[in-house]
Amino acid sequence: MSQQSLEQYVSPEEAAEFLKINRLKVVRMARSGSLPAHPLATGKRRQWRFKLSELDRHMQGGIKTNHPPVRQ
Repeated sequence: MSQQSLEQYVSPEEAAEFLKINRLKVVRMARSGSLPAHPLATGKRRQWRFKLSELDRHMQGGIKTNHPPVRQ
């Protein structure tokens, strides 16, 4: 697989801009499992990363999340 075919992860801020909602809503949706997200457990707080292609498919109804809600 070439480096060009790898999609980069984006921050909650970038995901919020893409979805046209605020960052806090993106994080809440990631925690609840209603938005496809990739958690990074670093230290005491969980950081979230997103793939724009997954967000796009999710908004079009073509992708389900694969993780249970996260309690924090």
